[in-house]
Amino acid sequence: MSRHKDFVAYYNEYKNKILTYMMYRVSFDRPLAEDLTSEVFLKVYDHFEDYDADKPFEPWLFTIARNHLFTYFRRHKTTAPLEEAYEMTDEPTFADELDTKLAMEKVTEKLSTLPEEQQEVLLLRFHQGLSHSEIGEIVGKNEGAVRTVLSRALASLRKKLNVN
Repeated sequence: MSRHKDFVAYYNEYKNKILTYMMYRVSFDRPLAEDLTSEVFLKVYDHFEDYDADKPFEPWLFTIARNHLFTYFRRHKTTAPLEEAYEMTDEPTFADELDTKLAMEKVTEKLSTLPEEQQEVLLLRFHQGLSHSEIGEIVGKNEGAVRTVLSRALASLRKKLNVN
């Protein structure tokens, strides 16, 4: 396949994952998340020849996205707390929706009190479904360190939510 076709295939496969990641990181500001996503894919296209096809694409892509966010936050002197979104698959009752919304608000509130690194590792693991080694490649830590950060984040979150 040509470089362009390879890029288009990766773009189609990962655009929604990167957009979702950006949405979480910029407090669900959709226009900003869309702009950042576009900028990430422009960088990916510009540096596509640097990608080592013998390695997984997803960690390489998320590393670019993460670095782009750091640059954005540094330039704009801001940080974004991790917020949880939820999707309803069935038609919920009003009471179900209210219970879920209240629970998600509580989780979101407690997540935002965790250190930035813990928020990011939780997002990459549980929302993006990345493996410990893939997360390690993105955040620049070995797999054991990622497991430690994740374990501490979950323990801290359990404690904050008073869950045994």
